[in-house]
Amino acid sequence: MLRLLAVTACLAKVAIATCPDDPEVDLCETTGEETGSGFRSSPWMALLLPLASARPKVATGLALALALAVGAEAVTCGELKDFYKSEQCCGSPTTVLSNPVPGTATCPYNFNKPACSTAEPQTPRDLSTGATGSMVPKAATLTDAQANFLPLVNVHFHLGAEHKSDAYNNDTDAMAYDAASSGRRLASNPRPGFMCPTDTLTDAQMTPYTFQHCKGDVQVGKSYEVHYVHSSAGTDHNASDDMNADLLADGLGGAANGRGLLNPMVVVQGQIYQIVNGGPTVNDLLHGWTVVGHANSVMYSGSTTGQSHDNSVCSPYVITWHVDKDCHQVSPESFDNLCKQMKDMYGMSVDLEPHGSRILVSSTYVVRNEYVVPLA
Repeated sequence: MLRLLAVTACLAKVAIATCPDDPEVDLCETTGEETGSGFRSSPWMALLLPLASARPKVATGLALALALAVGAEAVTCGELKDFYKSEQCCGSPTTVLSNPVPGTATCPYNFNKPACSTAEPQTPRDLSTGATGSMVPKAATLTDAQANFLPLVNVHFHLGAEHKSDAYNNDTDAMAYDAASSGRRLASNPRPGFMCPTDTLTDAQMTPYTFQHCKGDVQVGKSYEVHYVHSSAGTDHNASDDMNADLLADGLGGAANGRGLLNPMVVVQGQIYQIVNGGPTVNDLLHGWTVVGHANSVMYSGSTTGQSHDNSVCSPYVITWHVDKDCHQVSPESFDNLCKQMKDMYGMSVDLEPHGSRILVSSTYVVRNEYVVPLA
């Protein structure tokens, strides 16, 4: 409720600042009923009722928004008029207010992404031998069984692995991208992460394949970290049907605010696939990572990832991570079928191409080793 009031207050302030001038509610006009700043009426509603009758389509919602936003703090019409004049609004309806409108609370939420120095533990973490971390997580890490209670809301994949392990640690492409990008982040040019080794692959295994359903930089020989996103904010639209029990969609909106839930529990399962011609056929990469096994996996508390974060600007979200430290080879047909299922079964389109990989997070901003434990 507090969030609703805060957001409503924000909207109300914007509405007041941009509402066109109207003679019927001119706060600069003097009438015989006024007695200066001592005149009291029903707080705010005395102003809003004539406004609502003059502009029913616009003002009714504004009246309700202000009534909710103000709460218990009473404001007199005289005080409001004094504020209107002090802000030099008379005759200048486009003037931007320099102070909050009396009776409205300032927005208590800062939606800017935090500096890493003030954020909670981040992801991706270095999971290779000898890697360290510095932070103690405040949130509990959910187990595999607990994750299975949460609906699958999104599946997407990153170019290269965002995490690093002993099995996927080739950062040649990432270093070349960072040297040439000058900090630019373009969806058409995603940043590559860590790759599985290719030096043991034969020419036949590296034979190019024309993908019919996956878009963007999806190629034989390259590696992709697939993220299976589970959230308590998700929707089971047909729990009796195992294949279609989860209602997937593009993006992470369903994970963060599905069904309007403001405090979701989120688990992301990450598995790394290397596309190899003639590799193992996997019929369903979409509905979970158990189809190829994940015996060498760990769990830890971290954050959302992606190229909008680095070692300066961090993610504000707390996420449980389950990450497989092995590389899994799959055939190009299997990976292309992943995209086909995303498109045909759930109407997804944006996530049919790889996302860029976040720069590996500094040890300063990830959890300590004792909080990276085998998946339970």
